[in-house]
Amino acid sequence: MPTLTAELSGGQTAFRPGDPIDGLVGWEFEGDPPKWVEVRLFWATAGKGTPDVFIADAVEFEAPAAVDAQAFRFVAPAGPFSYEGRLIEIGWGIEVVAHKTKETAQIDLTLSSMGEAVRLP
Repeated sequence: MPTLTAELSGGQTAFRPGDPIDGLVGWEFEGDPPKWVEVRLFWATAGKGTPDVFIADAVEFEAPAAVDAQAFRFVAPAGPFSYEGRLIEIGWGIEVVAHKTKETAQIDLTLSSMGEAVRLP
């Protein structure tokens, strides 16, 4: 079974628009490695209604070695901000996926101008 890992520089998980999002992804595959490994910056909705997922940015590592680690960098976009409401939530994350595997690694993030999710009273 493959192993995928992700970590953020300094362990920071809250970002403001324009902040760098730096980290390291790693993987270990038994046998032949996949054609690619990809790290994605995404946001998703949850709650009432149909969940949506949008990939804001991605970095692909083609023809990876069976065991490796690579640095990545994204710039935190202008939005949408992380949001926690009664009926819907918007959350951000980093996800690592590999071609033809079901394994993933994920880190939850917060994006807002305040450094925390927007909450309405």
